[in-house]
Amino acid sequence: MSATQQQTSLHSLLSQLNLIQLDKASRKELWKYYQSHHQKRKKRKLIPNLERDLKPGWLLPYLGQIDSLLWGRWNYWAKCQLMPSAAYEGLKWEKAISIVEEREPTVPDFVIEQTLPDEPIPQIDFQYSPAAEQMLHESLNAIPTHGSWQGWGAWTYIEYFLDWLLYGFGHPNYQQLPSERQGCEGASMRLYQLVDLSLLLFYPEDYFGKILPDICSKKAQRNQGFYPTPLVVSRMMSEMTFFDADSKKERIKICYEPCVGTGAMLLPASNKTLCAIGQDIDLTLLKCALVQFYLYSPWFAFPIWWLVNRTDLILGNSLTRENPRSINSFYWKELWTNEQKNDTEKATSTPEQVARQPISQEATKNSSPFNSTPQETASNPNPVQTTLFDLNNFV
Repeated sequence: MSATQQQTSLHSLLSQLNLIQLDKASRKELWKYYQSHHQKRKKRKLIPNLERDLKPGWLLPYLGQIDSLLWGRWNYWAKCQLMPSAAYEGLKWEKAISIVEEREPTVPDFVIEQTLPDEPIPQIDFQYSPAAEQMLHESLNAIPTHGSWQGWGAWTYIEYFLDWLLYGFGHPNYQQLPSERQGCEGASMRLYQLVDLSLLLFYPEDYFGKILPDICSKKAQRNQGFYPTPLVVSRMMSEMTFFDADSKKERIKICYEPCVGTGAMLLPASNKTLCAIGQDIDLTLLKCALVQFYLYSPWFAFPIWWLVNRTDLILGNSLTRENPRSINSFYWKELWTNEQKNDTEKATSTPEQVARQPISQEATKNSSPFNSTPQETASNPNPVQTTLFDLNNFV
């Protein structure tokens, strides 16, 4: 990522992010229009032999733009990635002091107060839509060339669908388009024509929690311990757990779910907190949760860099604690560390030249999220924030 992208000023950045976010009245009108035109889905005629060169992350800008029109969750995520220079210095000192005192580092209160937006987390309303579930079934049915997806190969088709979506969202562990097994030739282009993120975002719901029991026998559910929690129960538990929604400290409390499944317990919790850790013994269920976090709870899927150690999805048994493995935060850490290493290797200035360059005291600290010795730059004369991503992708 270039330094120019990292040094976007706070003022212009937030102006761009707020530009397409609708007020409540406009959103309500848009919702009514969408409901009247799209609740009854017409079967779409697919274009045969369609060719598109899909790159990793190709779906993410569409997701961000649709969300900006409806909920503003990705906008809020973007604001949380910006940290004032003074707060960043304090965060570095806290890490150094924790090493001396031989303890785990914490996030200082003043860092939380200076970095998190004053406005509370944008709330998302969960509302089931038969049309959205129908769209998912149609998409899954399009993976095999013949027959229904709800057969012997159902779990294989679900895995392909999840991997295809995570590739489209640009997750660092899914940088290759999933291979099409025999009998599924052309599945990617059929999904490209059928998957409609707007339906899922207009009507947020734990759709995978509704779909998977249809292909699970009672014995399989019992063996896996997969019994989806209704969202109405999840919402009630979230309200009982988190009290002061306006408190910035409350927003970084960790919500831990030892049997996360498809994420039903954590989805409503994302209205209250930016940090969650979910664990499960089934990788497919964890992928379902990760996909739905991208849709509805971006800070759980794409961790806020300074809260990354407080957010994750873990594969492993919560009771025995044997060999737990991160399937999310680990890959973001690895990606950001490698990017910082590559940027360092490409630098052309010698150490002596760098040492002679005058650096303003107000210089922005641009760093990879896990770089303990960030580089300072004087190329921006009036920086006020640190940002780690190209947030223009979300406008």
